[in-house]
Amino acid sequence: MRKKVNIFPFSSFVLLFFMALGYYINVNQEAHKKFAPYLQRGIDFTLNLKDYVESPFYKNFKGYGVKLPDNYSVHGIDISHHQKLIDFQRVSAFYAQNTSIKFVYAKATEGKDHKDRHFDRNRKEIREHHLLFGAYHFFRPKTSGKEQAEYFIKTVGTLDPSDLVPVVDIEVLDGVDPSLMRDRLEEFVLRVEEEYGVKPMIYTGDSFYKDYFKGHFRKYRVWIANYGQSTKAPKARWTMWQHTQEANIDGIPNKVDMNVFDGNWEKFQKSLLIGHQKGYKQLSSSK
Repeated sequence: MRKKVNIFPFSSFVLLFFMALGYYINVNQEAHKKFAPYLQRGIDFTLNLKDYVESPFYKNFKGYGVKLPDNYSVHGIDISHHQKLIDFQRVSAFYAQNTSIKFVYAKATEGKDHKDRHFDRNRKEIREHHLLFGAYHFFRPKTSGKEQAEYFIKTVGTLDPSDLVPVVDIEVLDGVDPSLMRDRLEEFVLRVEEEYGVKPMIYTGDSFYKDYFKGHFRKYRVWIANYGQSTKAPKARWTMWQHTQEANIDGIPNKVDMNVFDGNWEKFQKSLLIGHQKGYKQLSSSK
């Protein structure tokens, strides 16, 4: 039998080229200033191309592969480019363990200058397949909260009344004093609230909440992450609970986070749909 020859994918050659170019740009300040934005676009293009090539070979799943928490009726996921190219038609049609996906939070930005490479596509596909859409920002405490908020607002643009309230994900200190982290986070949430007329929700882990948030940001909803049987944070304090990072969902090639809302569908809409929030500015900034 003739031996099969594995051909190194063309996309990998392109990626190696951009990596070498990136190294040169990083060690040369003038080149970094001039070419860094184009380099990032090139890398994103190559990685997106790789995702498109792989997408026809995604697995089919029949169940979530995890035990879902009892007594919760509203389930959703949060995603980023780590979930690769998602087939939202399959996600929206997926029904297993007496549960379907109702909402999707997609990563939009990180820090003051990083945009998730699948954000625009994810937002478009989520809305087109009649799932509730929300955008989130990964917060970097070393950077001004206001700068991060401005970048998030510029990237996300207008939010519709049928979209979910924005979320800020804070789970690292990045070497910053906790009090400075809270000051900068306050800058972020106040600027986002000023722009959209709604209070953003704060996502964090149980331990991070206990160590740095207890007693702070009481006016803001909390989305808590804990992968045990329940959360450690008081139930009266959290609105959503991320209970696993290991779920399987048809149409998503990698493991994905799953979340539950503390309440029924009617309460979910009143609590998290932008159009239900007092002060929402329907004519918000555009892209």
